[in-house]
Amino acid sequence: MTRSLEFRNRTHRRYWWHWIADNTNYVPPVYQFLSDEEWEILDAWFDDTEKRDLIGECQVPLISIIQGLLMGSCLKAVVQAGHYTGYSTLLMGFMLRRMGFKHGLFTIDIDPMVSDYTREWVARAGLSEHVEVVCSDSAALDMPEKAREYLGTDPQLVLIDSSHIYSHTLRELDLWYPRLVPGGILLCHDSTVFAEQFDRTKEGGVRRALAEWLARNPGVNALNLRNGATPNLHNEVYKDACGVCMIQGAPNANNAAAELLTRATA
Repeated sequence: MTRSLEFRNRTHRRYWWHWIADNTNYVPPVYQFLSDEEWEILDAWFDDTEKRDLIGECQVPLISIIQGLLMGSCLKAVVQAGHYTGYSTLLMGFMLRRMGFKHGLFTIDIDPMVSDYTREWVARAGLSEHVEVVCSDSAALDMPEKAREYLGTDPQLVLIDSSHIYSHTLRELDLWYPRLVPGGILLCHDSTVFAEQFDRTKEGGVRRALAEWLARNPGVNALNLRNGATPNLHNEVYKDACGVCMIQGAPNANNAAAELLTRATA
């Protein structure tokens, strides 16, 4: 099974993970589990987004963490803040379908063009019963209730990978953390110094937002996977220069979560 092995021969920067010496000379599990038809869809998606220069997806390290959480713990209620053109949306949809969970992913992006594009690929992949694509601000106060209506529950997993703007990320954290089910998990992508460049306001991006939010909430259980600069990734343990912060919700409802919810909806 060659699948993504062919990516090692492609020169576009989006395939950098597949170039890391001989360490990545295999098909990662996130692609292995796909049926032939699902891989054909994803491969066609790669070709079309490259042709249109719609590049901005996460990479194998992060989507592999997501796969482990979803399929390893049978999660069926996921919120995604920021889908761009739908790479992780499609893969999470395939995971949910494999597990037999409908209405499992509520994904939000503020850009109408990429939302329409993602919705078209979700339909093409036959995932419309599993994924709801919404064009809106992922920090809008009405989003948690709309997500709950679709999922039938509060989210077990929230993935924040949207604007990368410091102030917007703070609002997302205040809004979504208290809506996690007890013990739920929030993943915040782009948590490193390297990823600060993605904040067009130049105010410190996700890294600063996380530092301030965690300082305000000292009881929160969090692990920030960070590393060095991009050229040194072959020496790093976690091979994604953008990093990711994993935050776990309180195991039971408590005053701190209630206070956060009050603040987010005020």
